[in-house]
Amino acid sequence: MTRSLLLIVSCLLLAGCAAAVGESANIAKDEVVLRDNLQAAYRGDAVAQYKVGDALCCSLNEGSGFYNTRKAVGWLCASAVQGYVPAMYKLGKIYSGDVIDGVRLARRVAQGVAGNSENHPVAYNWLVQAAARGEDDALPRANELWKGMSAAEQAETRRQVDAGLGGSCRWEDAILGKR
Repeated sequence: MTRSLLLIVSCLLLAGCAAAVGESANIAKDEVVLRDNLQAAYRGDAVAQYKVGDALCCSLNEGSGFYNTRKAVGWLCASAVQGYVPAMYKLGKIYSGDVIDGVRLARRVAQGVAGNSENHPVAYNWLVQAAARGEDDALPRANELWKGMSAAEQAETRRQVDAGLGGSCRWEDAILGKR
């Protein structure tokens, strides 16, 4: 019995170490992407802006550190308003609460504990725009999001769409302005 318990504890510790090593490798990779694209992003290159925003995405509970949701959204917004579809799709995912891409098990667990900020009308708007421009995964995600919205969120979404609003990009508007 104690051997089994020792084996389970050892496996959990090794899994935790592996997750930390994996996350360190992800940060190193994202730092390279950031470094390689930052100058072009500042010059207004939509693809580079997307890459910078994607590399910075996303902090847990909008905390500080290398990953920073607010900074990521700023770069993704700059790209999306230029019509770059992957940035539109990424903004839809972020504002729907899906901020962690890939396996990243440790970050997914932490996100589940810490939570994150969402704005479903804004998310829906960006997903629909991405779908209209050919992003195949966007419309099913938008439809699923719509089904889970409250009546008030659906009304706000209709108001935004009817007014022709392109969807808020700025974190300050979409999240902080909502509070």
